[in-house]
Amino acid sequence: MASLKVRSLWRGNIGIMMVTSGLWSFGGQMTWPFWSLYVLHLGGNYFHIGLLSAIGSVVSIIPSIFGGYLADTIGRKRMVYSMSFLLSADVLIWFAAPSWHWLILATVFEAAAAGLRGPAFNSIIADSTVAETRAESYALTHIVPPLFGIFSPFIIGVYMDRLGIVPAQRNAYLILFVASMVASLLRFRLLRETLPPEELEHVKASEILGETFSGMRETVKVMPRQLWVLTVMGVLFGFGTAIGGLYWVTYATEDVIHLTNAQWGLISTANMLVSTIISLPFARLADQKGRLKLVMPSMLLTPLAIVAFVYSGNFYQVLAVGVTTTILGRMGAAASQALFTDYSLQEHRGRINALWSVIGTVQTFNTGTMSGSALGAAGNLLGGYLYGNITRASPLLVEAGLVAGAACVGMLFLKEPRERAG
Repeated sequence: MASLKVRSLWRGNIGIMMVTSGLWSFGGQMTWPFWSLYVLHLGGNYFHIGLLSAIGSVVSIIPSIFGGYLADTIGRKRMVYSMSFLLSADVLIWFAAPSWHWLILATVFEAAAAGLRGPAFNSIIADSTVAETRAESYALTHIVPPLFGIFSPFIIGVYMDRLGIVPAQRNAYLILFVASMVASLLRFRLLRETLPPEELEHVKASEILGETFSGMRETVKVMPRQLWVLTVMGVLFGFGTAIGGLYWVTYATEDVIHLTNAQWGLISTANMLVSTIISLPFARLADQKGRLKLVMPSMLLTPLAIVAFVYSGNFYQVLAVGVTTTILGRMGAAASQALFTDYSLQEHRGRINALWSVIGTVQTFNTGTMSGSALGAAGNLLGGYLYGNITRASPLLVEAGLVAGAACVGMLFLKEPRERAG
């Protein structure tokens, strides 16, 4: 019965979101793994990498608040497809940027649109899951989209080694624009609204500010204690990834281990392949045996994997650590995201997601997940300073320490939900 319910997801919103996110991933996996290198080769430095990410984190704060309110009033679908079109258009700025300074404009535009879209994006997926197969549904949303771009990092890595980073990345951004525009059109045509009709409202621009903050106060009051525990864990985990996450690629390629771009692309491809194989079995275990049995071992072992990456010295060691980190991330990713939804009331999900965006909480305990917010911005800047001025390993070691702190909070205070929200 559970498998039948999961298969039926393909005919609904989750199937549409998986396919359209897959199209986005096809182009995105050519650009995202090498983003830091693109900044450097457009004239930026290590601090500028952190600065750009920090700008994005700060700019997204206010839009996330309004995005949560709008998702819970005018509906999820409208926010998802309209902001998807804007994000697709923003790719053209990344494509045409003559220097790293232009990436500031692209980052601001992207952060504002993503902040407005984020709560609705997360809510329309959460609304389309059912409690007994929720982790499995989330696993599918993690498995399917990367399949579209599973070979993209390796292909573009080879291309960069031959023609140079900037020319290769410009072509990659052009591919991303086309793929993301098609995805946006499909979301506009095919998504179905999940907010109950009685909850839909006609929103006046003059009332948005007051209604947004009054609604947020109500949401904060009704959040259960366990959701606050998860929030703290997500803040610590997100702050850690904000500090260290931007520098894995530069540490592995240009600065310490000296892998080629093609080797880093091959490792990224291998990680996606492993993720595809193991995500669904882990998610089924989370649905059948409980979330914490996967979340906690994943979080306790991930810091050790990060430290192992720091002390890696060649391609095979980095590959082994990458695969291990992917296994640990997939072990806890769908289960942790389902756990956040288990404790969330449907009518408040948009605003709860907005709150998490504002304070920097990540819902997926995976080292590939980046935190936004002012806290995330501080982490980006701190990571840039540590990497450029202290040691190359320091932001990665701090990341490991904060992930370990999040694991300790979970060990002490987090409990399995007795009843999962619908």
